[in-house]
Amino acid sequence: MLDIKEIRLFILRHGYLLIIAAWLFTFSFLFSNYWSYYSSPQGVKRSLEKSIRQREQSFIELTKDTALLNDLFARKYNNHEVKLMDNKDFYVFAYDSSSAGRWLVYWSTNLVQPTEGQAPLIPGTSFVKMKNGYYEVICKKLRTLEPGHDRYFIGAIPVMMEYSINNNYLVDHFYDKPALGNEYSIHMRAPGIPVLNGNNLILFYLHYDRTMAEGPPNLLSVILRVLGCICVLIFINLFAAMIARQKNPLYGFLFLFVVIFIFRILSYLYPFPFNLRELNIFTPLIYAKDEIFRSLGDLLLNVLLTFWLLLFFREHVKTIKPPVVKNLWQQRLVIILSSLVMYIVGQFLSELIRSLVIDSKISFDVANPFSLNEYSVIGAIILGFIAFSFLFFSQIINYLLNELTNFRHRTKYMFLVLVGVIWLLFRIHNHEIYYSVVMVLWLIFYVVLLDLLSVRFENSLATVPFLFWLFLLTITTSAVLVYYNDQKELSLRERMAEELSKQKDPYLVMLLTDVTKQMEEDELLQLFFQQNNANNMPQSVLVNELKQKYFKGYLGRFNVSFYTFDENGMPIYGGDTSSFSNLSRRMLVESELIGNDLYYNERGFNDFSYIGRKDFYRNGIKSGYLVYELTPAVVNTQRLYPELLVDGEIYDPEKESSVPYSYAIYDKGQLVINNNDYAFQVKLYAADLPKEEIAVHSKGGFSELIYKASRDKVVIVVKENRSFVEFITLFAYMFCLFLLIIVIYRMLDLLVKARMRISNLKTLVNISIRRKVHGTIIFIVVFAFIILGLTTILFFIDRSERENKERLSHTINEVSHDVEKVFSTQRMFDDLEGLYDPIFQASLSSSISEIADDRALDINVYDRDGNLQITTQPLITEKGLLSRKINPDAYLHLYREQKIQWIQKEQIGSMRYLSGYAPLRNNGEIFAYLNVPYFATQTELNQQISNFLVALINFNAFIFLIAGLIALLITNSITKSFSLVTEKLRHVSLGQQNDEIEWAKDDEIGALVKEYNKMVHKLEVSAARLAKSEREGAWREMARQVAHEIKNPLTPMKLSIQYLQRAINNDAPNVKELSHSVAHTLVEQIDHLSNIASDFSAFSRIDEANSEVLMLNEVLHSLKDLYQSHQNCNIHFNPPGHAFYVFADKTQMNRLFTNLLQNAIQAIPEEKAGEVNISMNEIEQGWVVVSVSDNGEGIPPQIQSKIFVPNFTTKNSGTGLGLAMCKNIVEQAHGEISFETQLTVGTTFYVKLPLVKERD
Repeated sequence: MLDIKEIRLFILRHGYLLIIAAWLFTFSFLFSNYWSYYSSPQGVKRSLEKSIRQREQSFIELTKDTALLNDLFARKYNNHEVKLMDNKDFYVFAYDSSSAGRWLVYWSTNLVQPTEGQAPLIPGTSFVKMKNGYYEVICKKLRTLEPGHDRYFIGAIPVMMEYSINNNYLVDHFYDKPALGNEYSIHMRAPGIPVLNGNNLILFYLHYDRTMAEGPPNLLSVILRVLGCICVLIFINLFAAMIARQKNPLYGFLFLFVVIFIFRILSYLYPFPFNLRELNIFTPLIYAKDEIFRSLGDLLLNVLLTFWLLLFFREHVKTIKPPVVKNLWQQRLVIILSSLVMYIVGQFLSELIRSLVIDSKISFDVANPFSLNEYSVIGAIILGFIAFSFLFFSQIINYLLNELTNFRHRTKYMFLVLVGVIWLLFRIHNHEIYYSVVMVLWLIFYVVLLDLLSVRFENSLATVPFLFWLFLLTITTSAVLVYYNDQKELSLRERMAEELSKQKDPYLVMLLTDVTKQMEEDELLQLFFQQNNANNMPQSVLVNELKQKYFKGYLGRFNVSFYTFDENGMPIYGGDTSSFSNLSRRMLVESELIGNDLYYNERGFNDFSYIGRKDFYRNGIKSGYLVYELTPAVVNTQRLYPELLVDGEIYDPEKESSVPYSYAIYDKGQLVINNNDYAFQVKLYAADLPKEEIAVHSKGGFSELIYKASRDKVVIVVKENRSFVEFITLFAYMFCLFLLIIVIYRMLDLLVKARMRISNLKTLVNISIRRKVHGTIIFIVVFAFIILGLTTILFFIDRSERENKERLSHTINEVSHDVEKVFSTQRMFDDLEGLYDPIFQASLSSSISEIADDRALDINVYDRDGNLQITTQPLITEKGLLSRKINPDAYLHLYREQKIQWIQKEQIGSMRYLSGYAPLRNNGEIFAYLNVPYFATQTELNQQISNFLVALINFNAFIFLIAGLIALLITNSITKSFSLVTEKLRHVSLGQQNDEIEWAKDDEIGALVKEYNKMVHKLEVSAARLAKSEREGAWREMARQVAHEIKNPLTPMKLSIQYLQRAINNDAPNVKELSHSVAHTLVEQIDHLSNIASDFSAFSRIDEANSEVLMLNEVLHSLKDLYQSHQNCNIHFNPPGHAFYVFADKTQMNRLFTNLLQNAIQAIPEEKAGEVNISMNEIEQGWVVVSVSDNGEGIPPQIQSKIFVPNFTTKNSGTGLGLAMCKNIVEQAHGEISFETQLTVGTTFYVKLPLVKERD
């Protein structure tokens, strides 16, 4: 275990991560609970009051602008004043009032208009619920000079938008508080939190429902929490890495695994480290598989944590050396189990990807970029980490398998194939057997590649192995994703075919559901059934009343029949053709329930009906039944309603998928309905139909799904086969995403290693020329892609707007001509006011509906005061999406500026569309204004941009690959040139011939090569001069040394002879004895001169070795015996148990160890008993080490580096060549010599020589 000191040091070094995490969690808590306006109900109240008071003040300031108000009431406003009103965050209405009543003279919006009850002309403030939300209404009475006329200026301040229809475009929300969720609602009465206006009057009560407070927290708060968790996890990872380095890699891995396991268990059971279920990503609405992968967030967390564990184990697995399994059968079992694990993990990950695609609401349809969202990005990130996790896992398994067994790779592959065949046999009856075969073949190929190539992501990202693995992972992931995308698309197409076969109209279902709800509160029907009022109300009157009230507009295109029954099920009107029991049987037995008391009954093609039933009560007791049945009057394949009016919960087969489909419906083999431009057969024969209920086959680049709904009805849904294009596009997306994941990982790794310090980061980051070139080329490609994409998209938008405006302009011209023609033929005399006559209006409305049906568009007709009189889409105003007033901007250009046509952009909720206007004339006089909205504008534009982006991405993917290869070739060419220069520089030496570099190109590298060649030439000249100088210096030093050594013995010789000569001249009596002494001295000095000559002679012949195999033991024995009789010194030699043979010159070996023994003896002071030890051992296999140690004074540190330098000596006499010769002799025998010394203790010399075998 780690000691306390190591843990304390680790915390001091990396504790900053925990400090950062604590601060991040603190800031997140403060922001969520104190700083944000939605942190508490009181905070929401204060924020709403502040917003309302600011807009109240802005409205009051507006009422002080007399000039503006006069223009508005006089209808003399200009474009600038209208734009000023548009930019306000509230709506204004200007009313003139007199005894004759009130009339609206100006309005700043057509989204809402308060009724007289909601905005009475009484100065003051009120809070009202209008059709599309809650508003504070402020009424100001203005001064006027006209007697009998009053002016009122009304402001409507939106507080909360609440629509009767909810879909992608219409979402209930507080006006300028997007962070507030469904937990907050507005109540007109207590209880609740009172919200006050600027006058401290209660407007409404804010109700907070804690049970619904599951909305996601603020994005900033979530980011802070996630960053805090990352800091803690990095700290844990570093601690586990320390355990792995200092103790055991397995201990570090187990510690990390236990921490992660506990973390996940706690996060599953408790809101740890915070309530993850508050985030949308952790709800099962987007994705759910099982209890482990219960949401997309859980899948992301599990994949990331698994990747983390595998990455940690992979980094430390090289230090794990598992023992080799010796038993053959155990080795085979290891290979079989490893192969089985690979197949199981591969199948599991494949099923995980399948679940991510099919069991989720996430779109991976890259052919339509507008269908992608943030969950698509998260899903792609999950796919990336799944791919890298499998790569790491397989590398670990393969490494351990190779370490545990000593089989050849071929044997491993044979067992892998065998296990794969057995795996397929167990899955032979699975419907995805072909996919399993492909997976087995791919795994075999993959394992072969694992043995051939390896990748380390911590190195350069531009290496060939790295790019190869990245390409392989991307291709594999993209192919699997395309396969499951096709499966998901096929299931969507099957559902679409089933819904088309039923001919159900989702818009009609929604309308009838709304009609049924309205009937519950219909006072006429309540009274009718309470009194059984058949005698007082003729059937025709009731039918006409119901048709006029409920079955008009879109519903008016159907024939409707009504049946009324009393509480006993008996017909109230005797003329009813169907009995209650017959209708009940049709509803309950023969029909499909599609809503509350709403049924769909289909008997054949074009023979279907919608049956609705409504029960009525009197004092809680059932008093009767109303049954209505709608049948199509004319079959119209065009559905003339915008997406805006379809509730989000209603399934629409034509809008469910973003893929453009063509479909056809056949009845008894005859084509009755077809959609889009696919060339369907006019007639189907029995041979054309499959035996199965659903069949899919390819035909001419298209995929046809044939659905046999019944014996007579067949539905064919066709989609263009674009799997290859989708694969290329998906490959481009995934490749960039995978590369981004690795880059982010490398950046985080560098930040952690740099301890978040820029100075440390600079030392770690080394941007080479290769990386600079790579980065520059890739940046240019990406930058060009972005610029080209943006400019082209802008071009598409501009062109689409121009084309749509031109198309809409042409349509408006034609429709206005048709309407003017209808008006002129149906009007009574020259009365332009006939538009207000109910009979004339009904006739004109019917004619305009026919025009709208023929042209497949919506038409609105406004009178000259901007009031809606006729519309083919009444639900838009009935549901409160628009008021019955014309758009004020359009009215300005038509009424004030008298323009013949005006086209502008408008918006309802989040739906943007084009809307065209034109005045309608009769004999040159304007009698109304025509409006044609074009709701499909944005959808068509998105489709055009999607097609372009797919083509651009595919093209850019190809360019990206080409640019990458070019960058690789260019950088390799450049770095190869530098590598050549570097290699030559590395081998430059003064002691050998340096070759010049041959470079034919006259470029920057050529200039560098020229300078190198010049320096080589100069170096050769300098080396020659230096060698000459060294030789001359050596000779001078040698001459000086020789002279010095010869001069030393000559001096005593000269003095002795001079002394003898003087004694002879003086006839000294001891001349004879003196002669003997001088002779002895001369002989001694001559021997010394001979030794000097011998030393220099031996040093000069040091390279002339006569090597042979000799027993080192004998050499040391003879030397030990030679020096054994030395006085004041004991020689000890412990011979080894066996002989050691070396290949060397025997004479040089004797000289080597003689010098070492003499030096050892001479190093011992005379007053000290000498001890010299000789030992010989084989400490390494193939090497023998001989040590000679003494108990002398040791070698001083300042001269230790000069011990083996020639001519260096510490003695008063001697040549200084002894140890230099020793070093040369050892090196010539391919050995090593070294020494260890300690002052006053002694010195040991070590001679390490290679051993050879004994000669035969």
